[in-house]
Amino acid sequence: MRRTALVILGSAGALVVLLLIGVAIVVATVDPSRFVAPLAARIKSETGRTLKVQGPVEMRVSLTPKIVLPQVAFENAPGSSAPDMLTAKRVEAQIALLPLLSRRFEVLEFRLVEPVITLETDATGKGNWEFAAPGSVATGAQTPSGAAMALGIGNFEIRQGTLTYRNGASGKTTHAVIEHLTLRARDMNSPVAVDFLGSIDDVPVALAGDLGPPGQWIAQQWPYPVAVKGEIDGAPVKLTTKIVKTGTTITLDELAFSYGSITGTGRVRSTLDGARTRVALALDIPSLSLPDLPTLKTRGAPASASPSTPAASAPAAHWIVPDTPLPLGVLAAFDGEGSLNIGELKLRNGQQVSRVTAEVSSADAQVDIKISAGALLGGSLRAELRVDGRRADVPVVRLQASAQDLDLPKLAAAGGIAREIRGGKVRATIDVTGRGTTPHRVASTMDGSILVVSGPATLGRTTTQEQSAVAQIAGALDPFRGVDAATELRCAVFRLPVNNGVARVDRSIAVETGKVAGSASGTLDFRDETLDLSVQPQIREGIQVDLAQFAHLVRIRGRFDKPSVAIDAEKSAQMIAKLGALGAKGGGLEALGRALITPATETSAPCAVALSGKAPREAASSQRSQTVPDLGLPSDVAKALGKLLGR
Repeated sequence: MRRTALVILGSAGALVVLLLIGVAIVVATVDPSRFVAPLAARIKSETGRTLKVQGPVEMRVSLTPKIVLPQVAFENAPGSSAPDMLTAKRVEAQIALLPLLSRRFEVLEFRLVEPVITLETDATGKGNWEFAAPGSVATGAQTPSGAAMALGIGNFEIRQGTLTYRNGASGKTTHAVIEHLTLRARDMNSPVAVDFLGSIDDVPVALAGDLGPPGQWIAQQWPYPVAVKGEIDGAPVKLTTKIVKTGTTITLDELAFSYGSITGTGRVRSTLDGARTRVALALDIPSLSLPDLPTLKTRGAPASASPSTPAASAPAAHWIVPDTPLPLGVLAAFDGEGSLNIGELKLRNGQQVSRVTAEVSSADAQVDIKISAGALLGGSLRAELRVDGRRADVPVVRLQASAQDLDLPKLAAAGGIAREIRGGKVRATIDVTGRGTTPHRVASTMDGSILVVSGPATLGRTTTQEQSAVAQIAGALDPFRGVDAATELRCAVFRLPVNNGVARVDRSIAVETGKVAGSASGTLDFRDETLDLSVQPQIREGIQVDLAQFAHLVRIRGRFDKPSVAIDAEKSAQMIAKLGALGAKGGGLEALGRALITPATETSAPCAVALSGKAPREAASSQRSQTVPDLGLPSDVAKALGKLLGR
């Protein structure tokens, strides 16, 4: 037995020695550079491009011989931005030993060291990786029959490389750094293990997983399986799918993915139609929480401001309508249609939205997005956003939205109003069009209308002073909010006709309660987010009121987020003159009451006036005085009027 084993080992050792002798003979008798010319000729014939090897070719002898090509360059397509599509400091290929004895090269491992890869499309969408048909380019060089190669690459590796992709239509450039990329398979019929570490546009990416066998891809045997997982910018990701190719259409079927806490399923289809690629996608996400959504860190310099940006009275970070760039580049690059279904959506303020659907269609930098929510703040929402980005500097944005039966308590909570509210349904319609590259610039130029209407509700007593514009207006129209245990809200209307970013209000903001009713007139300027409103409340008949508390003829001015309240001196002088005319007839307190009380009729009620958009004209006052006339009123009433005028 020992003798047999020794014979086997001796024979194996002799065989290895013979193989090494054979390789040594090949290396000694064959110049490796001989194979560069046939290889370059073959590549020229197949692609129409030139392959250059600028250094001497090395052959390193071992049980798996290695051939090294230094300073390699592969020519780019005509008209490209760079002369070479690929350059590499070194290309290494480990080759099978036995085929080498027959002067055939079977590549076991192929490695690119420090490559610089440039991928780009022209204005028509044609990529520089699209080569001429095999044999269609006459080169004048023929591949010698003795140099025919049997090619089968089991392992592929890139070390310390860079890749740049430029979209010729949009001009957008994506930059990737490849620390290492490996594709390894036992043979052509075995699955491929993939491993990638690097970054894409400065976002760190680490992925690993399995692909289908190389032979299956080469033979185009579909579906081709893909399963990878890893991290993107520190957030865990996972993706599985099956690739199917039919003609010029590539489909990602049975797609399942996760990103952070988000999981979903769907299907993605890409079709090459001439020079254009159209994408169709359908995604389903059972649950999505915006507070838990991973956010990619902001990198790179911020976009420069447009020369047409309105002058700001406060830093851009203080705008209520954000001045952050819209994703116009993404919209312009997307050509196709898609749908997204979200079962439950949790907003950043804690509110829940159910049955959210979105449909997107895009072509030629024109995008149409339709959104609906079956359960939003107790009601429903339908909206359509249209973006015409054919002029990237001043894209046109139109928003049409309709909300029905929203719960007033939930809406107030979402707006940060801390007040107990029972009942109340809200409806809203929006139809505005603006221009700009950020939401703030769009709002600064918008034309159209905004309407919000609330029905009956009970408002609990408020103990805090809200600073928002809505809270200040509501407070001016409800002077009893801090006195009474509850306020009976009958209706509220906010109707804003907007022109070039400014809403000019003529009694189209109104509130009616069980004790008072009133309206507001003035301007809301979305260009610098300021308002200037004169509030005109009216006491209902039979209500006893302390005039010193009653915020009659109040003026609200300042920024949307923190306006100030003061007496409207001009309007107050007009009222005093009116009271003077009535007082001359000996009305006293009765005259004051008549001045403040307006009969609640269908045509004169403030909510009805605000909804109609046709404020009745008032007779011009014949007297304007900045002093309080002697109306013969009791001293306490005169004192109250003095307080109203800040005296």
